[in-house]
Amino acid sequence: ETYEGLTEEELRSNAQVIGYGAVKYFDLRQNRVSDYRFDYDAMLNLEGNTAVHLIYAYVRMRSVARKAGLAQSEDVLSDLLKAHPEGLAVALAEEAEWTLGLHLMRFSGTVERMTEELYPNHMADFLYQLVTKFNDFYTKVRIIDAEDRDSKLLLCEATAKILKEGLRLLGIGVVEKL
Repeated sequence: ETYEGLTEEELRSNAQVIGYGAVKYFDLRQNRVSDYRFDYDAMLNLEGNTAVHLIYAYVRMRSVARKAGLAQSEDVLSDLLKAHPEGLAVALAEEAEWTLGLHLMRFSGTVERMTEELYPNHMADFLYQLVTKFNDFYTKVRIIDAEDRDSKLLLCEATAKILKEGLRLLGIGVVEKL
């Protein structure tokens, strides 16, 4: 039996990744010198600063590539570059694209700060802001049928890669489909 195209094994695996990620992220998003209340309901919330919300956003980012016909691709970036041998750049034409693009550029500084200060909550804050900016971009900007579709797909792919890497640095996995 499947749920939205997922096998029973995939559902179990997703549940494990999301459940483990929810608990771990909830702990790591807190300032390590502050007290907090352990709360499963807050950890598993689909909205707000939770791993469930971030993983869902990652799935949405991957679904954009699937809707664009890049579903079978393991490396969307390679496929986009093959289609543009002259090169492909992200054209930040709309405000939501600018906001997202500028935030992506802060990733390396966030990694540096997190490792220097030993505060993983810096990465959690960055990732939550990233997903918030991506969701704004996703709701305000046409992607699949846009004239500069591949540029927008490249921005989505860059965002997905940064989100996945940021979660990996926190020891949290992602799933490709829900």
